[in-house]
Amino acid sequence: MKNIISTIFVLAIVLVSCDQDNIGIVYEPEKSYVAFSSPVVAVNELSADNNFSVNVQIVRSDLNETTTAKVELEINSDIEGVFALQSGTVTFNAGEGKAYAKIIPLVAPAEIDPTKSFKFKLKLTGDNVSELYNTTTYTANVKLDYANLGAGNFVSEFFEDEWPVELLKADLGNNVSLYKAKNLYGEGYDVVLVVNGSNVTVSEQPAWYYDDEYGEVYVKGEGTISGKEMTLALTHFIPDVYEWDAATEVLTLP
Repeated sequence: MKNIISTIFVLAIVLVSCDQDNIGIVYEPEKSYVAFSSPVVAVNELSADNNFSVNVQIVRSDLNETTTAKVELEINSDIEGVFALQSGTVTFNAGEGKAYAKIIPLVAPAEIDPTKSFKFKLKLTGDNVSELYNTTTYTANVKLDYANLGAGNFVSEFFEDEWPVELLKADLGNNVSLYKAKNLYGEGYDVVLVVNGSNVTVSEQPAWYYDDEYGEVYVKGEGTISGKEMTLALTHFIPDVYEWDAATEVLTLP
């Protein structure tokens, strides 16, 4: 608390010491500006209800006239080709203090990886941008409502063994379902499988722990489903270290 008070006191002295021109640059209460309402918004759900899009709130200080805000979205490997800004310009109508930039999908819902957390880093640009809250990061996940299916059976060519596995299922619509195999290869490592019609996809994800030197082993692959049986060609690998040959794994639903 003493440090905060000291900092405020020093800042006050600096402002008083400055000439009038510099005070005008440091603090201009009459100047209209735009800003994000929050620097971080950690929870956003992507669903059919919002067309798998994200609304990013922008606020402004002067409500009298119509004005615009320029927004940029930083592209990363997870969102490239999957999401984009609907527009780089957001308009505030006279009297409005809030407006929204909209992040929209570029692909069909079935092509949005439900196993990923998507991070959207945005920046306001232009001469009407506040020095505070001019950047923000939104995190979004596909909304999933899992139902417990009970125990299925897993036969692993990779481990030359078989064992029961607890399975959860979430329906995404459009003949797309998500299955979560609890602790499939190791305790604390759930493996998510996406079923689209008769096709099954296992996106790259950590699946079990090798040792303290090499860490986590990832799995990826694809396959098909017929009735209650999924036949998968899965590759186990340690990123940038080693990759095993693909193995045939069979998961039978309850």
